[in-house]
Amino acid sequence: MNRRDLLSGLAAAGAIGAAGQARAQDIRIDNAAALNGVGQAVIGAFSVAFLTSRDDRARAGGGLLGSAGGGNSMARTALEGLSDADFQNATDALFADFTAQVQGAGFTLGDRAPLLEAVRRLNGTPFESGGQYEVILGRNSNADSRVFSPSSLDGVWVPREAMNLINLPRFQAGRSGVGFAMGAQNFARQSGQAVVNAVYVVDFAQADAYGGAFAYSSRVDVAAGLSLTPEASRVFAYAPNGRVATAMVRQPIAVGGDFGTFADTTSGGMRATQAAVNAVTLLTRGYSNSSRQYVMTADPVLWAEGIGDLGRVGNSRLIGALRGR
Repeated sequence: MNRRDLLSGLAAAGAIGAAGQARAQDIRIDNAAALNGVGQAVIGAFSVAFLTSRDDRARAGGGLLGSAGGGNSMARTALEGLSDADFQNATDALFADFTAQVQGAGFTLGDRAPLLEAVRRLNGTPFESGGQYEVILGRNSNADSRVFSPSSLDGVWVPREAMNLINLPRFQAGRSGVGFAMGAQNFARQSGQAVVNAVYVVDFAQADAYGGAFAYSSRVDVAAGLSLTPEASRVFAYAPNGRVATAMVRQPIAVGGDFGTFADTTSGGMRATQAAVNAVTLLTRGYSNSSRQYVMTADPVLWAEGIGDLGRVGNSRLIGALRGR
């Protein structure tokens, strides 16, 4: 077996006989037929948000009458050990694979310069690569991220369809996102070429929160692992017919592997634990108020290998979904 085990929702589904159904549930596909017969394309936006820290919370209400007091649980997890160069190199590798897989899916790629002219006529401007922005993962979770674009492109574009995923400065995000979408759609209609885009949110840990108004206790379970975050990571294309074809991750697409160490660094608590990332699941359990802090220290070489594996799987799944594969 390959050193890295695929942990996507497909694998979690279990039985081989249910594989087709599991794949359909993992990816949400909208308007893929809009690309039928389209063989020419231009790469538009390609942006990757690498989560660097995340806060996950759970609350218990204390039972039916609240008499048990309940409690809050919080896990704060940070990613360390990586430089800007590591993030940039990983983004460039993801983009190289993405471009190759777009071509492998039957698209001939054209010149991007006319697309950028169309976008800038509508005031579209990119953000600088490497900026730090908040990502809202859900009602009980939020994260900080570093957002990168490939070195060969002109900056971070976050089109209208992805504006609610990353908490960018509102005015510039609105102007840039809407300007990019409108310019790209005009270009697609006039040129007969699809404009293919990707926005990926890459997580380094997964957390499950347990609690509720009628629960006596709350708990946050944290496990390490690289994944494309659901409801955020997506590939979408502006088709020449004016429609937008989208493939969005619904269940995490993930890989496991020993890409660093995961440590419980909570001060004043139990003795800190440390183990290989692929060998430990760290738990936060709260019967009153409880908070724990974890640090994932990545090995840059092993982390890059994991990102490469994740990108190949994610690109294949999402691009294939747009092409009906």
